[in-house]
Amino acid sequence: MLKSTKPVSFVYKFSLQITLILAILVAVLIISNVYSFNVVETNIVNNSKYTMGIHITNIQNRLNSVSKDLNEVFENHIDDVVVYPKKDESNKYFDALRLKNALLSKVSNNESIDALFILEPSEHLFLIQFGKNILSNENQTLSDYLKSEQFAGNTAIGREWSSIQVNGISYEIKSFKVSDIMIGAAVKADTLMNVVKKTSNSQNHYGLTDKNGELLSATDPFINQLSPLPDTGKTSYKLDDGKYFIISEDIPEIGKLSNLIERKSVLSGLDFFQWVIVSLGVVSLIIVPAVLTSLSREMIKPVLELVKATKELEKGNWDYQLPLHKASIEFAKLFHSFTSMTKEIKQLKIHSYEEKLERNKAELKYLQMQIKPHFFLNAITTVSSLTYQNKNEEIRKLINYLSEHLRYMFKGGLVNVTVREEIDHVTNYIHLQEIKFPNHIFHMIEIEPNLELHILPQFLIQTFIENIFKHALVYGDILSIFIKVETYSYHHEDFIKITLEDNGEGFPDEIIEEVNAAGTRVNETGQRIGISNIKKTLSLLYKRDNLLHISKNEPSGARVEILIPIQSSMDQT
Repeated sequence: MLKSTKPVSFVYKFSLQITLILAILVAVLIISNVYSFNVVETNIVNNSKYTMGIHITNIQNRLNSVSKDLNEVFENHIDDVVVYPKKDESNKYFDALRLKNALLSKVSNNESIDALFILEPSEHLFLIQFGKNILSNENQTLSDYLKSEQFAGNTAIGREWSSIQVNGISYEIKSFKVSDIMIGAAVKADTLMNVVKKTSNSQNHYGLTDKNGELLSATDPFINQLSPLPDTGKTSYKLDDGKYFIISEDIPEIGKLSNLIERKSVLSGLDFFQWVIVSLGVVSLIIVPAVLTSLSREMIKPVLELVKATKELEKGNWDYQLPLHKASIEFAKLFHSFTSMTKEIKQLKIHSYEEKLERNKAELKYLQMQIKPHFFLNAITTVSSLTYQNKNEEIRKLINYLSEHLRYMFKGGLVNVTVREEIDHVTNYIHLQEIKFPNHIFHMIEIEPNLELHILPQFLIQTFIENIFKHALVYGDILSIFIKVETYSYHHEDFIKITLEDNGEGFPDEIIEEVNAAGTRVNETGQRIGISNIKKTLSLLYKRDNLLHISKNEPSGARVEILIPIQSSMDQT
């Protein structure tokens, strides 16, 4: 006798299956929300590191500019200070006045310097000039400290930057010492943080610490309560029972820059959204069995329509429309939401692409700005030297050339220029150098006339010409520079080929190897900075990493070859 089997209701099976699916979907939603928290935290860390990288570069640039001025004061005036004790009182007075004016000149021209000083205890010589960031009540306390035995006995202070505290104010100090003579510079930690403070807000704070974790400067007073900031050995961690994200990056010269971000300011919206998702999932599990029976007849066809719409989206057909008039009210709303979501995704894809373009433009502009300020101080020094020689005609020419140079450099928002504009700018720059080094420069420029109106990145040639004058010019020898712009074909593609040659010592082998290796990041130190910027710029603009090649010229000197795709240069016009 066969055992009869009781048929199972389709509604029951369908309800069971849908309930199981909904349970899985709720689990996926919960997991995805947990994952979203992790993604948000990762994005916070990455964005913070990017921003702090810019701030750290700014801080290091300030310290480097102060070090440069301190080196110049030491090299130019150490002999005057050494012979100071041997002079009579009258000459000592005038020497001290001249030294003080030299310090004042450096402080006035560099807003990063808070104090420059010369100290010779045995002769009771103490000269100091303060920058505009030093308050009047801080002048005397800093001066007293520099003259104190405590400062004289501080063995940590020397040619490297060291942190000191004077009356509750943190300073970075660096000095050169010969016998009892000390020439040094001081920078307030608050001065280094000036730019950082402009980007701080009520939920986003920054703190600068020394190598021991002691707080030097902060954008908000409450950070003082957390000093010393904890050092877990990680670049990011949670602080104060998870109330803050803290991300830290090393500054080799000082210590660390830390970014404190309030957790609730970033995750408050996600917390609410998570509870909404969980609540909707629970409600769905409760009401689905009750409504599936009446909805099952009208469910299959709308689902098939949704499947069809999904496949159309997978094919890239973002304009596909669901047939709203054939669906029930509920599915009509779902279809409408699906259509709205499709439009939003389409807009987000467009917006994401536009943001990527803007980021590329911003990075190009940042690379361009890194190139600009190389020679301003040298130009001012040259004008000063010519005034002492009564060379008024040379001064007039130099000022005209310098005006043209500045006009070209500060064109608003410009990234691309014509070949002719760049060549004219390079020629103008060479004329500037000819005034500084008369009868020491020979140059020749060849350019095919049909290439003059093609587009290339601004300062592309200028950067390498600056490197030639910086590394190849030897006083007393003739510096030869050859520039050639011509058409070049490679693998059935036309390029603008720019060749630069000089008769200097040429590039070191390690730089040649780094630059010519495709996809290799160039170390941004010394003369590598300009070359690295050019390589990045070419990669961003033309999506290639093989457009720059450097080598040694025969029999001597350096050779640079740059390729610009002609079609790309025409498209940018």
